[in-house]
Amino acid sequence: MRSSRRSRLAKQMFPYLLLLPTVGLLVTFCIYPLAQGLFMSLFRRGIVVTERVPATWPKFVGFDNFVAVFEDPEFLGVLARTVGFVVFAVPLVTIVSLLLALLLKKTFFGSGAVRAVVFFPAMISLLITGVVWKWLFGFNSGLINYVLSLVSIEPVPWLQDASMAQIAVVLVWVWANAGFYMMIIITGLTTIPEELYEAARIDAASPWRAFWRITLPLLKPTLSLVMILASVEAFKVYELVVSLTGGGPGRSTVYLIQTIYETAFRKPNAAGIAAAQSAILFVALLLLTIVQLRMSREKT
Repeated sequence: MRSSRRSRLAKQMFPYLLLLPTVGLLVTFCIYPLAQGLFMSLFRRGIVVTERVPATWPKFVGFDNFVAVFEDPEFLGVLARTVGFVVFAVPLVTIVSLLLALLLKKTFFGSGAVRAVVFFPAMISLLITGVVWKWLFGFNSGLINYVLSLVSIEPVPWLQDASMAQIAVVLVWVWANAGFYMMIIITGLTTIPEELYEAARIDAASPWRAFWRITLPLLKPTLSLVMILASVEAFKVYELVVSLTGGGPGRSTVYLIQTIYETAFRKPNAAGIAAAQSAILFVALLLLTIVQLRMSREKT
């Protein structure tokens, strides 16, 4: 009797035991750092705390760091610039990824190689991507301006003008990420039953009508996932900007992550303020994800 109970209990506990390594990693590398960051945002302190130096000791300030962040016009400007980047980059990368997926979803000779080529930019470090495109966007020696000069077009100040630099960051970011999201959308397209398209052809529906009536409605959950992932990545853009523009010209391409880094490591006793900025970014991403999930559920 006892042995049967023990075996039954062991069977019930076995799945939870299998989850323990994953839960341990999640707590260690996600939940604990998040809690530590939120706790740090309540103190005025630096990165390094030394017991022998009282000036480095944390001082509890409550929500004063959050008040200071929202009263900082520079941070508000960077936040607005980051939101603008997300607003332009996420829909663009979603559209480009969808078009690529529609073109490459069917199997043909060399389709695997073409998909690999399109996906390849997503495998490259964003630091390397930024360095390569910085050379391509060069004003006097860049390949792009050289090609434009062949058709008598004046050199474009891709990285020298503030507006053009922001456009360049968006274009390179889309180029670097479109292949990854294309593969997700292709996976979503394969789940749509082919019988629906056959019925549409029998009804003499045009490809455009079949796309609007069949493909797009059934693909909305996948597109919602792509937009959520792309929004998170867009809010976290940093490596690409550092290697491509360095935040310039001026500070026209400085976004949230770079501001948080500079606040924490370049300003004295400002690690708490940087933690408050990170908490604001976390809340913004959480709210954005919730809104997008609810919108996708309502549409479906």
